[in-house]
Amino acid sequence: MGVKRVLAAATVVVSIVTFVGCAARTDRPSDTIPHDAPSGGQTLAEMQDSLGSIPGITVTDASSAPPNIKGNTGYSIDLEVEPGYTVLDGPALVDFVVASVWSVREGYMPNAQIDISVSMPPGGVFDVAAAAVESGWAKEARLPAGERSTVGVLLNPNKDQGARNLERLGSWPGDVPDAPGGITAQE
Repeated sequence: MGVKRVLAAATVVVSIVTFVGCAARTDRPSDTIPHDAPSGGQTLAEMQDSLGSIPGITVTDASSAPPNIKGNTGYSIDLEVEPGYTVLDGPALVDFVVASVWSVREGYMPNAQIDISVSMPPGGVFDVAAAAVESGWAKEARLPAGERSTVGVLLNPNKDQGARNLERLGSWPGDVPDAPGGITAQE
């Protein structure tokens, strides 16, 4: 009986030490990603308001998620162009969206990509991927444009385009950009 109790006690001690050791680990991928910057940049709500201040643009979604198991995190921005409006300066729109997202100090710093989607009114056509290529944020536009177009702006430092984008953006959170004029116009 005494040996069984000693073995049971030893098993409990080893289990507790193992559990505490695992719980105290700080080498999860998400532990190394900057988040919730104490200053600089802007809040997510301020960014949404800023994007929504562009005439004829409605923000239908602006969201991020905590890092996944690999430590990847990013943002998704869905914009809708209102009926009666058209996008005149696509590269300026992409520049403004990317810089605006990079300036959000709440949550995790995006380290994978920023997904931008733009929906046009029926019959309208705008290619946000081509605009991202023209403004230097993406290498190539892969999908044909239509009433809805999307692009992923890479932020992965291990990919050439992602490394260039991060260099261009600078430190996180970035400065809050001023909304440029002339992005949209009434038809």
